[in-house]
Parts: sequence; C-alpha cells; structure tokens
Amino acid sequence: MGKSIIIDAGHGGSDPGATAFGVKEKDWTLKISLYQYERLKELGAAVALTRSKDTTLDSAARTKVFRGQYDYCISNHWNAFNGKARGVETIHSIFADKTFASQLAKAVSNASGLPLRRVFSKKNASGTDWYFMHRLTGTTKTVIIEYGFLDHKEDHARYRTDAIFYAAAESVVEVVCKELGIRYKAPSEKAAATSLYRVQNGAFSKKEQAEALAKKLTGAGFEAVIVKG
Repeated sequence: MGKSIIIDAGHGGSDPGATAFGVKEKDWTLKISLYQYERLKELGAAVALTRSKDTTLDSAARTKVFRGQYDYCISNHWNAFNGKARGVETIHSIFADKTFASQLAKAVSNASGLPLRRVFSKKNASGTDWYFMHRLTGTTKTVIIEYGFLDHKEDHARYRTDAIFYAAAESVVEVVCKELGIRYKAPSEKAAATSLYRVQNGAFSKKEQAEALAKKLTGAGFEAVIVKG
C-alpha cells in the first residue's frame, strides 16, 4: 500500500490567523492547500484535506480528522512578527528526522526567492512537542511550513504575485511526491498558464509623479510597474 498525505490549511473560520496589508492568513493557507491537493490528486497521490472551505477547526477537531491515519501531513501557514522578520521556516517534531522539513524549506525558498530563515523543532516544559500539530497527530509525520512573513512588505508583496505563489505551492508538491515515492510531473504549460488582468492606477506626464505613486503602492503591499507610453 502506498504512502498517504493530508494537507492542512491552517486557521479558518473564526480564526483568521495573522493579518496584514488587508490579507488574512486563513485565506492564503486555503488557497495554497487547495492547489496542492488538486495537484497531488492529479499525480496519483493518496491525499486529503483537513478543510476545503472557510470553516473553524480547533486543535482537537483538526487533529482528530487525521491522527495516525495518514503517513504525512503538511500544515500550511504564514508567519507574522514585527514587520521586519522575514523568510521561510519549516517546523518538524522533536522526535522526527529533519530531512523532509529541510527539503521542503529549501524548495520553498528557491521557488519564492525568499531567504531560508530556519528549520527547527520546539520542546515544551514537559518534554513533548510545543506545537499541537506535532503533539496531537500520533504517528502522522507532520511538517509545518511558514511560507514567509505576512507582515513583511517584501515577503507579502512576492506572494501577491500568482506566479510566485503557485511556484512555491508547486515546489512542495514536487518534494512530497519524492517522499511518497510517486512520479512527479510538472504541470503542463497550458495548465500552468495564468491570465493577466492589468489594472492601471494612474497616468502622469512627469516621471517623478509616477514614481511617487509606485512607491506608495509598493509600501501598501502591491506590485507596481511603471510603463512609458
């Protein structure tokens, strides 16, 4: 029997997770989880989701869905701290080898262009895992992925770009396929193609006015491009 995996979209429902620049963490975790679920299913993996919509799951309900029933779990998250911290993190159980978590961290860092901040585990005072996604999931090998810092302007802005968002999502799919022992195949060009909808925010006769608006948009977490013509 092949290995199985469940994808966990962190937070949800009444728990928004981190919020910054008008984005709630729960929305991005669901977006990336749904993509990974569909891709892994397409590639023939035995895959499931903890949630497929904006529902509330506390720690007990979330882990009950899969405790010891799947070989692996990827729990998707974005970090937040002080607006200055940035980069990709993965967290593994204190009882687990860090190899899988390290592979995931490197893949996401390479795909997103964000620095790799750390790969780590954390123990509580009683000597067990600090994170309930490790402590309450039985034999299921869980890795928590923090794709970047939602409240860091550059981290945030990069994930606003769909090409980067889905490249990071796909990098996890590729590593997971290797871990599950199934053949990985990149998405076809047709399936990977993303339509672009252009929105013009202003037009100026003076370059400095255009640059001022671009700076304002970038500061608010939006991608801004100046085109002459």
